[in-house]
Amino acid sequence: MLNQPKQAKNNLILRRWFHPHINRNTAVHILLGTNKIGSYLLRNYSKGGPDDLTVSVRFPNDVKHFTVTWKGDGYVFGQHKFDNLHKLLEHFDNMPVIGSSDDMGLGGTSSVVLKYPYPRDLDDEGMYNDVATHQEFGARPTDIHSPTGSVDDLDFEVKTKTGYLTKRGDRIKSWKNRWFVVEKQWMRYYTSKDSPDPKGVIDLSTASECLEDDSFSNGFRIVLPKRVFFIQASREEERESWVKLVKWKLAYYNPSVKDR
Repeated sequence: MLNQPKQAKNNLILRRWFHPHINRNTAVHILLGTNKIGSYLLRNYSKGGPDDLTVSVRFPNDVKHFTVTWKGDGYVFGQHKFDNLHKLLEHFDNMPVIGSSDDMGLGGTSSVVLKYPYPRDLDDEGMYNDVATHQEFGARPTDIHSPTGSVDDLDFEVKTKTGYLTKRGDRIKSWKNRWFVVEKQWMRYYTSKDSPDPKGVIDLSTASECLEDDSFSNGFRIVLPKRVFFIQASREEERESWVKLVKWKLAYYNPSVKDR
């Protein structure tokens, strides 16, 4: 297989919507955070050759991924072949329509116009960093419900937190981006930040542990009596922040559980 000319690779890096170091799940995080249907980015294809690429595209209900395969004498993207990188990128500049065969004949939207290239310099300011925290002061619930009814600890923090995370489904093991809200012992997750009703609720007072899980990138798990929630953050610092908070909640709302 012939390699791309070095200059072509340099030109690719110059494109602000090329994200060379992100994986599939991170691309989903980024694109689900925008309400602009037709937003897209270009990234390396981890399962392909060193010169293969992936286009990740925001559709109305999810994010879809399309491969761009380097064949030694050009790039194959869908039914088209482009002689060089310049012609491929020029194709995107013309805002092409892209469709998914998965949607054909199912009554859903099968195609979108690639209108909005997502620049990589917005990653650190994107939706998955939209996190808020604050503190409230009050009494520890175990003190309130103690036989004496005494309240001795008045300076603890009832911490809250919000932000986007990726959660694995229970029955269907697919990964979905969700907006998480932690208030008191409840960890609610929504389809998006603007969704009025939660898709589900995790009662952290019943959880037995929260652990980092390196079987997937920036992952952690929350163990409940009848289910284990597998969750992924967009990066290591974000995972550490969420795990620290959840562990604090576990110790606070159910201090009888040990060895977390």
